[in-house]
Order: sequence, then structure tokens, then C-alpha cells
Amino acid sequence: MATAIKEELYKLNHERISLYGLLFLIAIMAYSALTGKTNRTAIIYGFDAIEWIPIIIITVGSAFFAMEYSNNTIIMLLYKNSNKLKIYLAKFFIVFLYAIFLTIAAVLLTFLLSLIFVPVTCNWIAVIHGHSIIGDLLINMGATLLYCFFITGLSFMLIMLVKINAVVICIGLFLGYVGSSVSVALIDVFPSAINIIKWNPLSMIFVSQQLSRRSLAATSHLSNLQLVVATIIYGLIFGMIGYYMFKRRRV
Repeated sequence: MATAIKEELYKLNHERISLYGLLFLIAIMAYSALTGKTNRTAIIYGFDAIEWIPIIIITVGSAFFAMEYSNNTIIMLLYKNSNKLKIYLAKFFIVFLYAIFLTIAAVLLTFLLSLIFVPVTCNWIAVIHGHSIIGDLLINMGATLLYCFFITGLSFMLIMLVKINAVVICIGLFLGYVGSSVSVALIDVFPSAINIIKWNPLSMIFVSQQLSRRSLAATSHLSNLQLVVATIIYGLIFGMIGYYMFKRRRV
């Protein structure tokens, strides 16, 4: 397993898409700081990093798997390691490791951008309404990382299902922009089925904000604990479905 992880890490380090993902995150955060309001809300959400990191992960995750088939390197990969589960888990681990890297980078960049663009120096540890800026920032970034676990499983399942990287990216953009709105709309249209609809996968996007904003529980209709557990379970389910399809997919 360790050998498989090293091989996948080597591949990711030498794939331009991982570098592009980092550069895009830096650019979008800088753009947000330049054009948006540099207030407490912008800082605790990492200058929109919590919205874009999952989109980058679904893009990188699907491309990381799709390239094996497009370059026909999957044949050599399976020849060297016949255990498909090890291959799948190694790729999953590396993509999630990349999500951790992006999250850490986003936290550090948030500190830097706040020093440059926030007109008044932030008191990061001052507690307002029971929360500090640094506390909310770390909670939101941690929750975004949790959501990335869900997204990694989803991206692997989708690339095995549709086999077209561009389609997977479009789905990622859809989730990022209107996923939560669709979930809320479904609840509004079918209020009698709220106890079922609230558990739909689109609701999991709330995890990246709700842990620091309890008021969002009235929108998601899920408690923080329910949201965290459901996000993990969905990530595992999608990951297992993806593995099942990978195992049965013909080379």
C-alpha cells in the first residue's frame, strides 16, 4: 500500500493540474480580497476559499483518475499491481491529501491577504458573540476539508459512471453554485417530506458554513452532528460505489 501511495504522490506532483489548482485558489482568493468587502465574514470564509476548494478537488480528483484511461497507463498500473483496491485507495488518499494541502494554503493566504487588504488590523482572538475570527476560520476550513472527503468520493464515482471529465467538472460547478439552493427549494416545494428530503446529498454543502453559523441549521434542517455524520457516510457510500465500478470497468 505504501508503494502505491508513493507512486500516486509522484504522479500528482508531476501533473500540472495540481499546480493549476493551487494557482487558481491563490488567484480567486486574491480577486475576492481585491473586489469584495474585506470584513470579518470574508476572513472567516477564507476569501471564498471554502467555496472553491471543493470545486478544485472534484476537478483534480476526476482528472487524476481519467488520465490513467486517456493515456492508457491504467494497463501498466494494473499489470504492476493487480490489487485494484490498493490502487483505488491510494488515489483516494492522495487526492484527499491534496485537499489538506489546499486547506492549509488557504488558511495561510487568508492571514496574508488580511494583513494587506483589511484596513484595520484584525484582533484574531477577540471573542464576538461567542466566536473569535481565528476560531471561525479554522472551523470553516476544517468543515471544508470534511466536505472535500465527500467530494472526493463523489468525483471518483462520477468519473467511473460518466467517464467524461468535463461532465464531472460541470457537476462540481453545479454543486458549488446552486446545490444548496436546489436542496432548499426541494424542502420548500415538498414540506411534508422534509424529514426525508433534508438528508439529500445536496444538503451536505451546508457543512462548510453551518458549523460556525448555527443559524443555518434552520435552512438545512440538520444539526451540526447530523450534518457531519451524513457528510462522512455519503463520502464513504460514493467512494464504495466508485470502487465497485472501477473494479468492474474494462480496460
